Amino acid sequence: MLSTTGQVQKRKDRQGGIPACPILSIGQPSEVLCIQEGCGWYVKAYKTCSVYLIGHNAAVDIKLKQTPRK
Repeated sequence: MLSTTGQVQKRKDRQGGIPACPILSIGQPSEVLCIQEGCGWYVKAYKTCSVYLIGHNAAVDIKLKQTPRK
């Protein structure tokens, strides 16, 4: 989810601990929480979902391409 400042924000549960799963939440009436180590998309070294990492890397790549070169 993008904030008004353009930064990616992970949606988390009300206590701020477990993020919502971007894959399992598709088409659901409410968000499904991440199962973390039980998921094949979870990257334990970064303690986050690889979908978030892919999105972040893509956003950084786009931002670098949009900045004028000196």
